[in-house]
Amino acid sequence: MKKYKSIVFDLDDTLLDTSGLLVPMASLKACQAMLNAGLQCTLEECMKMRHNLAAEFSHTEIFTQIANHYGTNQKGKAVHDALEAFYNPDIPMFLPLMAGATENLLHLKEQYNLYLVTMGSFQAQVDKIRALQIEKFFKKIYVLNGFIGEKKEVAFLDILKNEPHGAEELLSVGNRLSSEIRDAKRVGSDTCYFAHGEHIGEKAQYPEDHPDFTIYHHKDLIGTCGL
Repeated sequence: MKKYKSIVFDLDDTLLDTSGLLVPMASLKACQAMLNAGLQCTLEECMKMRHNLAAEFSHTEIFTQIANHYGTNQKGKAVHDALEAFYNPDIPMFLPLMAGATENLLHLKEQYNLYLVTMGSFQAQVDKIRALQIEKFFKKIYVLNGFIGEKKEVAFLDILKNEPHGAEELLSVGNRLSSEIRDAKRVGSDTCYFAHGEHIGEKAQYPEDHPDFTIYHHKDLIGTCGL
């Protein structure tokens, strides 16, 4: 008898290689926006500092640290414009899923309730989902707004309220210890850490940040998690 009834997937750097496909241009646009707002450094210096801070901090914190470090007479505008540029990248009409993701979704959809829980700019996330053509795999899709303090815990609780099973029968799969791992643990669910992307160096800050499983490729998901 299988342990889980529902599986929640993150989107960025879990199903979509956001760090490889979208972040380089988004970072360039964000740093250029900061320079336009008076940031006192070169584009290359801004890009390098953003990259170095990416594993440990949110981008609100990253762009604030950059503004504080290099200085600007329009700090609020610099940070705001950088966030707007970074979280609203140019999304192509079509995007590929990560290697093995399509096979996993096709297989798991036959046996589990699949949910997608993602966070970011609403329109950008909707555009990514459209470009990936993945709506058909999920029972429900949640797009949360981290800028106003929404947490994935809210989505997990809503799923559990509407599914006839307990928290221990839900598995959360994602690449952020501080989000889909921590928030799922806090509602009593199991977690699988997908170690991929520019946040791969993120360190656990709370006991809930330690996942039940860790994988590096989609081909390892089913076997490692006993699905």
